[in-house]
This record gives sequence, structure tokens and C-alpha cells, in this order.
Amino acid sequence: MAGILAGNDVEQEYLWACTLIGSDKEYCWDPEDPTPEAKEDKDEENDGNVKPGHRLLIKSAILMPSAKKDEVTIVQIESEGYNKKTVIVPICAMKGGSDYQQYVDLLVPTKAKLKLLQGEGPISLIGSHCVDYSGFRDVEAVESEDEDEATDNDDEMDVAEEVKGKGDKKTPTKETKDDDKAEKTTIAKEDSGSKKRKASTEQTKSAEKKKKESPAKAK
Repeated sequence: MAGILAGNDVEQEYLWACTLIGSDKEYCWDPEDPTPEAKEDKDEENDGNVKPGHRLLIKSAILMPSAKKDEVTIVQIESEGYNKKTVIVPICAMKGGSDYQQYVDLLVPTKAKLKLLQGEGPISLIGSHCVDYSGFRDVEAVESEDEDEATDNDDEMDVAEEVKGKGDKKTPTKETKDDDKAEKTTIAKEDSGSKKRKASTEQTKSAEKKKKESPAKAK
């Protein structure tokens, strides 16, 4: 079960249990000291910016019916307290044949050793292994910002390429329009001058023709 803690921490809970008996009276809880193989997998999975923290919540103790009648079974814990001081204290005591379940509700923030101080058990401890990821949401936000920036850069590059493609197509400019207009004016003037020269030539020919006809009329 996952939950959001105060700030930017995310906590995940896992079921935890251990059993202490006469032949196996000690149990060490040290989740931050994995085997070499597990450590390699952990390094690959975890981001360097997110450091998981571990806590053990022991909720209940169950003394099995097979325990000797009237025998008192005591479980002891050894862990590190405030200012790195070692704490050794019993956490539950149960009598065979009369006590079967006891509520413990003990939070262990660091590695610990559980020991069957008295009795043969078997006694089972049940609780939750809590893993909190400090700064998980900060890393997630940074990754989200990086993705947004990458998307924005891609969009800007697409727009720049589109503008460049449009720029390659020649569009009429003011100078081009002025040149076309001047060229049309020149052609119009040349056409006008040609027409005037043609008209003048025709008038000259008409005058010469009249001169030639005049002596004939005089006879």
C-alpha cells in the first residue's frame, strides 16, 4: 500500500513477519544491507536523487498453541536509540496455554535484532515494512519539466523549419512590383512612340503623293 507523506515523500508498505523458536531464537532486521546481487539490482532500479528509508512497524505477537503450557515466552529487541545509544528491552511476554495474541504496536526506525529471551515458542511477530522515498515527487517534477522543455524545443524547431520552408518560396516584394510597373510603362511608351512614327511616315507619304498629282492637274 502506497501513501503520500508530508512534503514530497512517498511511502510504500509491505507485509512483514518472523517466527522465533527454541532452535532459532534470533532474527536480524537490516533492510539497508542487501546481498551483493540484490545491491546491484537496487542500484539499477533506484535513481541517485531518491534515497529510500526503511522502518519496521511490529503490530502483533502470536504465541502458537503448541507452546508449552504455563511457560512464559519473552521477546527482546536490541536497536539504536537517540544519539546512537543502544537500547535493549523486552517488547512482549506471553504465557503458554492462556495468551495467544498480544498487541505490540512498536515502530523500529533503524536496524534491529529480535531475540527469544525466555521460553521456546514458537512465537510469530507480524507487522509492516515501510519504505519511504524522500524527494520522490521532486524528482518526478524535474523529469516532467525536462520532458516539457524537450517538447517545447521540438515544437520550436518544427516552427523554424516551417518558416524556413516558406521563406524559400519567392514572394513579390515592393522592388519587384516597382520594376514590373516601370517595365510596363517603358513598353507603353515604346508602343506610343512607334505609333507616332508610323503616323508621321504615313503623313509624309500622303504629302508626296499629293505633290505628284498636282502637275497632272495643271495640264
